[in-house]
Amino acid sequence: MKERIRFRRPPSRPRRVPGPRRLSVVRYLNTAPLIWGLERGPQRRRYQLSFTVPATCAEDLGSGRADIGILPVFAYQTIPGLKVIPHIAITSQRKVESVLLVSRGPARRAKRVALDASSRTSAALVKILFARHWGRSPDYVEAAPDLAAMLSEADPALVIGDPALRFSLHAPGTQRLDAENLHVYDLGEEWWRLTNLPFVFAFWAVRAESVGSADEKHTLVRDFCRSRDEGLEHLDEIAHEAAAKLELPGGQLERYLRYSIDYRLDAPQQAGLEYFFRYAHELGLLDEVRPVEFL
Repeated sequence: MKERIRFRRPPSRPRRVPGPRRLSVVRYLNTAPLIWGLERGPQRRRYQLSFTVPATCAEDLGSGRADIGILPVFAYQTIPGLKVIPHIAITSQRKVESVLLVSRGPARRAKRVALDASSRTSAALVKILFARHWGRSPDYVEAAPDLAAMLSEADPALVIGDPALRFSLHAPGTQRLDAENLHVYDLGEEWWRLTNLPFVFAFWAVRAESVGSADEKHTLVRDFCRSRDEGLEHLDEIAHEAAAKLELPGGQLERYLRYSIDYRLDAPQQAGLEYFFRYAHELGLLDEVRPVEFL
């Protein structure tokens, strides 16, 4: 049965209370450049950050617990009343390294796929790739992000974020699997092979009623673009701070941030986003597609 996502009635609008804007943020390495200035720059007094997983960022925005969040792009179609901060996103041109499908055998032979439910965007991407790229219609099951356990119940498994990065870069202590006939698919690269376009994983989304005047909008866009630009100037520092936590060399992490992740939302990225939404709709994952509205 195809899973359909329907628009929910938006909750009543809370009255805007003066004070720092509430941000819901994913604590993955690839988000660190976006929030560099929001945590350390002069604009930090205007924002209160809380950290969670991608799916909960969407819930926080939908419920009004957050004013702004790093939103997995699929969730944008399911939450009314959001606008997107322009020019900024988490995207990949080709290989992304941190969104993987790990499979015992070729993906074209898969019958049952385990999905990490913490990001619906990556799960929808898997379903699109199976339908349009690999020509399969496997069964899907949600599972906790334990790769060995996932592969004991399914042929391939979706792994995302820092755990995927540690797996792709062979961090010490990473789960070791029987390497015989093990296939690893980088989903950013597979998307590029299908479309010849970048893939957009997430962007900053804002509850529209939380931003009033044109001056507020200008300040918000300026703050977030400046935060990203400052983060890009400190990639070496970000990478080396994360090295101990991820048990990976700082140089490898800097290369990942510099070359595997792109933080722009320009015309090619928007074209990739439009294809993703259209494919999701054609597969019945979305009832309808609304255009992206920018702040």
